Amino acid sequence: MELPERQELSAVVERYARFLARSGREVGTRPLVLPNGDFFPDRFDRDEPSVARLVERMLQHAGMDDVPLKVSVVDEDGPEAPHDGGCSSGCQVPAAMAGSTPRLVDDGQGWTLNVPAYELAHPVVLTTLAARALGHVFLVETLPSGARIEAPAAVTADVASVALGFGALLLEGAYIYSKSCGGPSVASVTQVPLAELAVLTALFAAMGDHPLRRALAELGTTQSAALGEAHEWAKSNPTLVERLRHDPARVAAGDYSLEEAKPWLLRVFGKKSKRDEIPFEMPAVARPVKARAPDPKEDELRALVEETLSELGADASAE
Repeated sequence: MELPERQELSAVVERYARFLARSGREVGTRPLVLPNGDFFPDRFDRDEPSVARLVERMLQHAGMDDVPLKVSVVDEDGPEAPHDGGCSSGCQVPAAMAGSTPRLVDDGQGWTLNVPAYELAHPVVLTTLAARALGHVFLVETLPSGARIEAPAAVTADVASVALGFGALLLEGAYIYSKSCGGPSVASVTQVPLAELAVLTALFAAMGDHPLRRALAELGTTQSAALGEAHEWAKSNPTLVERLRHDPARVAAGDYSLEEAKPWLLRVFGKKSKRDEIPFEMPAVARPVKARAPDPKEDELRALVEETLSELGADASAE
């Protein structure tokens, strides 16, 4: 999967920079959360207590465990199955709540995250939508008085979710490939498309010095390919990464440049080394010769040799 076009890439980078300039301090340092037992060790039984434990873990990973939030599993009909030869067994991937119950409710004292029961059978959908919901909660909880969330709010919530460490979860939810009796299909439950999410996640990882080897191994094939390409691009733009880390407002104002992705060999051997900065011919430097300490044995041997040579020379003259 190719990276976004340059214009789209700039838009993604600048939106991320605007978010970091406003909320970077509140985000703090977050881990790159992976969909595995290290981050989610609790047993999942497809019931409300299981979802509550899952969301509690996510709040902890995001540094939001002080936010009052409860989970409610609601009984709602799932999305209708296709009628053109499709099945009626619920194999269709749900994209949103089908009924009138809102996903998030803010009652002024805390939040309620409503999860439709049919999502319990779709772990990728469940974790992705929970991560996006927490991104929205973060935006509201940290919003300065009188300010507005940057529109579209759903896109900004995805950006916030990546910054909170949930980029890998969103990548899985951005490209859900499934096979059913109606044939193969691809669904997405994110607002930001896969390629742009890969760029955001790669920037997040580069800024936090998070290695991506495990993420690339655990993600789906398409998601891993997209993140790998975005990772190469982020590594090729170290100045941009440093500026996002220390002065995102400059990036938000357009004070940055984008470099094309370079293979790692070119990045390593293309750097100017310190040896390249040293002149090839070094000026000669006179070094003083140190006097050796006297050696009686060596002096005695030298005297014996000189005496022998002198005698031989005298004999030759006599002849």
